[in-house]
Amino acid sequence: MNGRRILVTGAAGGIGTSLVAELLLQGASVLATDVDEAGCRRLERRFADRLEDDRLHTVPLDLTETGAPRRLVAGAVDRLGGLDGLVNNAGVEHRAALGEHTTADWRRVLEINLSAPFRLARAAAPALAGVPGAAVVNVCSIAVTGFAGQAAYDASKGGLLSLTRSLAVELGPLGVRANAVCPGFIDTPMLDESGLRGLAEKVAARLPIGRCGYPEEVAAAVVWLLGMSAGYVTGQALFVDGGMVRA
Repeated sequence: MNGRRILVTGAAGGIGTSLVAELLLQGASVLATDVDEAGCRRLERRFADRLEDDRLHTVPLDLTETGAPRRLVAGAVDRLGGLDGLVNNAGVEHRAALGEHTTADWRRVLEINLSAPFRLARAAAPALAGVPGAAVVNVCSIAVTGFAGQAAYDASKGGLLSLTRSLAVELGPLGVRANAVCPGFIDTPMLDESGLRGLAEKVAARLPIGRCGYPEEVAAAVVWLLGMSAGYVTGQALFVDGGMVRA
């Protein structure tokens, strides 16, 4: 990843922060964005003393704002001097029985989890086209297999996986690969925020690996898919779930 220029969304916590750390460790330059402005400042402080050069840029941004994806990509190209990869990691979860899912909930989840990645990929495609090793990685979820009580979330992640495959076919002739990473239960603050930690730990104990995953393990999978060693991999979904979908 040395010298590569990567745009990462949802960077201020959990998987996103671990991904930024791994990319910087491997020598990449990163433009990291998140709707959490305080989180962006924490990210800057975390790496301020570890970097000898200006390889991390943060942009607090709401990806649902009109024109935000286009501005973000333009800013990444300007600050990084170009673009080698896009990681659509930003996402929100909503749990409710089907009858309690409101239309507003549905629209919000799909806007952030599916529409924003579409708009970002559309905006980034011209910058990525023709760049050696250019890649898009979308962070999906084991939710693509379907679970009760999260219709909007499951639909958004299933749609994101289908979008990934469409991008692989359409952008492949331009030299751009597109893949998805589908994490299982990962030990991040989202487990607590969603109220799923108890369930996650109970399920994880029965998995072949026998535990929840770590955000660093998801980050490693994303970095591999961004790298040249995955140059013949496109249109794929890499499940980082401890064997959950096979258990």
